[in-house]
Amino acid sequence: MDAMTHGFLDNGAEVKVLTASTHKHPILMDTLDERYLHSTDLEAVAIETRLDLRDAYVAFMNGDSYNISRFYAHHYAMVVKQALSKKRYDVVHLESLYTTPYIDIIRQYAPNALISLRSHNHEYQIWEQRWKASRNPLYRVILRHLSKTLERYEREVLEKVDAVVSISDREAQGYRDWGYAGPIHVAGFGIDASTHAAGHELHEPPTSRPVRMFHLGAMDWGPNREGVEWFLTSVWPTLVDRHPSAEFHLAGKGLDPSLYVHTPGVVNHGEVPDAEAFSTQFDLLVVPLLRGAGIRVKIVEAMAKGIPVATTGKGVAGLDLEDQQCIVHGPPEKLGDLLDGILNQPEQLRTMAERSRDIAIERFDRKRIGRELMLFYDAHAQL
Repeated sequence: MDAMTHGFLDNGAEVKVLTASTHKHPILMDTLDERYLHSTDLEAVAIETRLDLRDAYVAFMNGDSYNISRFYAHHYAMVVKQALSKKRYDVVHLESLYTTPYIDIIRQYAPNALISLRSHNHEYQIWEQRWKASRNPLYRVILRHLSKTLERYEREVLEKVDAVVSISDREAQGYRDWGYAGPIHVAGFGIDASTHAAGHELHEPPTSRPVRMFHLGAMDWGPNREGVEWFLTSVWPTLVDRHPSAEFHLAGKGLDPSLYVHTPGVVNHGEVPDAEAFSTQFDLLVVPLLRGAGIRVKIVEAMAKGIPVATTGKGVAGLDLEDQQCIVHGPPEKLGDLLDGILNQPEQLRTMAERSRDIAIERFDRKRIGRELMLFYDAHAQL
């Protein structure tokens, strides 16, 4: 979302950012740059999104999506009304499905604005994967209900938007398959290419030490946690048997520092104060993803820094990098063999790093992405 905002600003758009501040994703205004606050007129409104059994029961009885309804707050709607009453906007750019409950009030107070849904992924797929993977019968019933009601909402809301901005061709095709006939623009995740072009120093392939692999991710997000647990249970034991000196470093938000401390070759760093400084110490990012939708932002960021990546098919999905020979990927059951090949021939890491950085800067430049999206909006908005 931040990359998209900068993409607009970099291309001369006038931008107002209105956002929700939740217990899970609080907006810490005092940590943000003053220039950014001024250029975006950032306004954050606290809303409560934690589980409310009464609201969940009401949503269940009405057949509504509780995933969506918990993001609607009357006081937030009033702030939307006030913002749209003060100034005329050409485009209301909705970041993610969870902002769509406010479409009706946007229509009322900005009747001529183009309402565009920025789709990060098909949200229902994440919940669908969860219920299919769950072994608890009760959880399966609950998660299946959440998935089905969310899918129905996701399909129906397409009738209310004027355009869709998809994060990948794959996601865009999903909307076409649902019968959406409106304008769609594909805008991938963006990076500040001008900064990355200056470059991080590429690691020289290790010769006198083992390859140092790492994973950095929010462990309060189910797919990350499940992927790491699977990797350390199903892949790592065989890999460390073949390469006793191999290292796998773990860090991330919500990571219990007491986990995996007795697992050979694994170093648990818990939460780290500087993710970028942490990442640049190592030779290879491992993203052992088994489920999820959309694209993996951390893969693009690692590529831009010249950090080689090894992942699964889920990890590379939506990036259109399958044939670019810049990252190592394959089905989960092949990940161990792929990593074994890298550990046997670490000199290939240098080529991967160079190729990854070049492609990331070429394909994921936020200024270019913002410029192309603004041209799309120019063609469809009532200016």
